[in-house]
Amino acid sequence: MSTQATEAALAGNIGLRSVHAYLRANGWYREESIGGDTADIYVWAEDEREAAIVPAFEHYGDYGTRIYQIAEQLARLEGRRMLAVLVDLALAESDLIRVRLPNADDDNAVSISDGAAALAEAKRLLLAAACSADRPQRMYRAGRNKRATDYLRKVRLGQTEPGSFVINILSPVPPSLQKKLFREEPVKDLYEEPFERRVARKLVSGLRASRTATDRVNRDAAGIGEFEERVNDGVSANLCRSVARLTEVGGGLEVSVSWAMTRPFSTAAPERLVVSFRPPDAPVLDEAARVLADRQERTDEEIQGYVSGLARGKGESHGIATIRAFVDGRMTSVKVVFDPSDYREITRAHRDRLSVSLEGDLRREGQRWRLRNPRQVTILREKGGA
Repeated sequence: MSTQATEAALAGNIGLRSVHAYLRANGWYREESIGGDTADIYVWAEDEREAAIVPAFEHYGDYGTRIYQIAEQLARLEGRRMLAVLVDLALAESDLIRVRLPNADDDNAVSISDGAAALAEAKRLLLAAACSADRPQRMYRAGRNKRATDYLRKVRLGQTEPGSFVINILSPVPPSLQKKLFREEPVKDLYEEPFERRVARKLVSGLRASRTATDRVNRDAAGIGEFEERVNDGVSANLCRSVARLTEVGGGLEVSVSWAMTRPFSTAAPERLVVSFRPPDAPVLDEAARVLADRQERTDEEIQGYVSGLARGKGESHGIATIRAFVDGRMTSVKVVFDPSDYREITRAHRDRLSVSLEGDLRREGQRWRLRNPRQVTILREKGGA
């Protein structure tokens, strides 16, 4: 397919909302409508002799041709390539998240293993922001947040571009329904932002907060509190770990976000926000991720193992059991306080050397693990260890 045919096909798939939003965002204003509801005339504020005629409906037979002509006009006035203008028009309904790895070859390439790792971590980075937008906390378990995983299914990968190795992530955003009454009036969204926009904003605030916390640790050896006090901003073990991995793979990391033109930012903000990290930041972020994960209580966690010890004070009805089980792939001891009925079952499992399974809220306390609110206590048939 020729370049012109490719550009024509792309033009025909660009929606009207995108065209109107692009023109408004780039110094054009709607002057009038013609033929009733046939078309709208936009005038360029920098040179009012320049006018663009935008069809009123996408089902017109010559719709694609009209959009192509508008893109040609924009490319001429902006001094850009036609394809670049068409791509920007097509992206007008999405927040663009740009993940750049500076340490690429001269041809802007990385090894296939590094490229695959970068894509996987970019996905985890966005998932961490989505989980935090739903409910901020120190650490998230993979797949536990349905709202975040549902959001991730809507996200698309955009076209690559020159300039090191760049991953373009397109996060579709519902259009704003707020009406802009005057040319100079800022857009004010009177309603709660949609989840998709909140994710992009939480990604930006989480990266900025992680950058600030890392700088303070680098400068004066501040503690984990620098990260913990920024959890509500989007800092989490998941986000810190993904930033560290991307920084290692790319010899640095730059993440930028450009807002969808169909939903302008509700307050005064830069059109494009950029946060950067360097290789020396990775160890700090790795350690922050480890400590944050240790301090986050894991709700509805299931463990399976054997009872290695029992303890109950004289006259007390509740009892404490030590269960040897795998946590994060390592065999460790977990302390659990049981009510009288469950403690009797645990005592039997210990006596008969049977394995047990149970659920609860798992949390690390110093060098030890503790499971609170034990439930679903089940004695298994397999023999436990010594």
